[in-house]
Amino acid sequence: MTPSSAEIIQAIEAVEPYMIRTLSDFVAAESPSGAEEPAARFLESALAELDLDTERIMLNNDQLKDLPLFACPYAPDNGRYNLLARHMPPNPTGRSVLFNGHLDVVPTGPASMWTHPPFSPIVLDGWLYGRGSGDMKAGIVCAMAAYKALRDMGLQPAGTVGFNAVLNEEDGGNGTLSTLHALKNAIAKARLTDFEATIIPEPFAETMLSGQVGVFWMFIELTGRPAHVAYMNTGVNPIEAGIAVMAALKEIEAEWNRPENRHPLFKDAAHPINFNLGRIEGGEWNSSVPCTCTLGTRISFYPDMAPAEAQRIVSECVHATVKRLNSSLSVNIRYEGQFAPGCDFDLDAPAMRTLALAHKKITGKEPEQLACTATTDARHFRLMTDMPVTCYGPEARNIHGIDESVSLASMQRVAATMMQFMVDWCGVAPASQR
Repeated sequence: MTPSSAEIIQAIEAVEPYMIRTLSDFVAAESPSGAEEPAARFLESALAELDLDTERIMLNNDQLKDLPLFACPYAPDNGRYNLLARHMPPNPTGRSVLFNGHLDVVPTGPASMWTHPPFSPIVLDGWLYGRGSGDMKAGIVCAMAAYKALRDMGLQPAGTVGFNAVLNEEDGGNGTLSTLHALKNAIAKARLTDFEATIIPEPFAETMLSGQVGVFWMFIELTGRPAHVAYMNTGVNPIEAGIAVMAALKEIEAEWNRPENRHPLFKDAAHPINFNLGRIEGGEWNSSVPCTCTLGTRISFYPDMAPAEAQRIVSECVHATVKRLNSSLSVNIRYEGQFAPGCDFDLDAPAMRTLALAHKKITGKEPEQLACTATTDARHFRLMTDMPVTCYGPEARNIHGIDESVSLASMQRVAATMMQFMVDWCGVAPASQR
C-alpha cells in the first residue's frame, strides 16, 4: 500500500498540468493585502474540488488586540476571512500536519515595468510568472498537489491534514493569529490539538527555516515650519530632516550588522539586518519649504532582542537626531503593520526530521537550513503553540519585485517531498469512496 519514492515522483509528474492550471488561476485572482477576497473565493472552490471540508474563519481584530503577537492593522477587517480545510480519515491511525500559507500579495509597482502583466500568468522556460506566483501561492498549490496525487493513487493520509490559507501576512500577520485564536478557543470546527506539526511553504528554495529576524514597521511623522522659498532660512524643512534621520538609522543598521554583534544563526548571512525606507510622503509646493514629511520604514532585529527594546533604541535615535537638527521640528512615531519578534526553530523535532528525510528521499541530498532575514507566520506557531514548525517551499525569483516567478521543477520536488512527508508522517490508507 505504501508508495515508493519513485512512485511518488511519478505521481507528482502526472499532476503537473493540475499544478500549472491551479497556480495560474490562483495568481490571476488578484489579492493585495487588505483585499484578498478573489483569491479566497478561488481557493475555496479549488479545495472543494479535492473534496476537502472547508470553513471560513472571519478576521476580527477586536478579538485579537490583546494577544502578544497582535500587529496594529494596516487595513480594516471588511468581512475578510481565512480558509481552513481539513482531510479527516474515518478511522485516523496516523499523525497530523497543518500546511499554512498566505493569500495576500504585495503591490506590483508600475505594470509597465513587467514583461507580461503581473496578474496574467504565463509559463516561460520552466518558470511561471505573475505577482504572488512565488510568494506564496505556489507553495499552497504544492501542498494541494501532493494531496491530490496521493488520492489519484487510490490512497489517503491516515491522519488529519489541514490547509490553512490566511490573510494579511505581508502587512502584519493577524491572519494566522486569527486562525490560532479560533483553534485555541473552540471558535472553529477544528481544534489546535488536531495538528501535531506545521509546514509553511514559503519560497525559500527547498531549504528548511532555522530562524528568522524580528520585524516592525515604524512611521516617522515630522512637522517643520513652512516658508516661501525666497525666505527659506525662516522655515524648517522636515523632508531634509527625514533624510538625516534615515542616515542616523543606517548607522544603527551598520552597527547591528557587524560580525561581533550578530546572533549566531546569522553569522554567515551577507547582510542580516535591514532598515528599509519603503515610503516617503511630504511637501505641498515646489517653491515652499514643506510643512510635513512622513517616513514609512521597516526595521529588523535579532531573535535575542525583544521588540520593545529594538523600538526603544530606534525611537531614541530618531528623537535625538531631530533634536540635534532643529528644536523647532516636531516628531511623532507610530507603529502600524508588521510587529514580529524574531525566533529560532527546532529542526530536531520528529516531524522536522521526517520532513528532512522526505526531502532526501526525493532529491538525494539533505536539505540546507536557512536563517531568514525577513519574518514569516512561523513565529505564531513557534511562540504560541508547542507544535514544531518550519518553512519549506519552492524556488522563486524577484518576490516583491518585477517579473516575479516560480520554478516549476522546484514545485514538483517540493510537492513530491510533501507527498513523501504525508506518507511517512501521516501514514496512508485506502481512499474513501467519493
